Amino acid sequence: MYTTPSPEDLRVFMAENNLTGADIAALAGVKPRTARCWIQPCNQSGARAIPWAAWAMIQLLTNKKSKDDFLHLINSCKKEAGGRGLFEKGIVGRPQR
Repeated sequence: MYTTPSPEDLRVFMAENNLTGADIAALAGVKPRTARCWIQPCNQSGARAIPWAAWAMIQLLTNKKSKDDFLHLINSCKKEAGGRGLFEKGIVGRPQR
């Protein structure tokens, strides 16, 4: 399952990969102000958790995770939620019963 990285986790990731807040914003396709909200401590006004899609995109574009890692994660999450997994045959967009 996906666990939201804390702002500290994101700052550590940025330091390990020599990334700035502007780099994170560009990789995720968001405004720099949005990336700053993800990086600032949780107790500050305007702080927000980074969405899974943005975190996935950043990891994919920095080669920290492979496409297959994310496809398997999505597939397992859908199955746990009672939906059809990505690798199962069936009508698109409808869960199999």
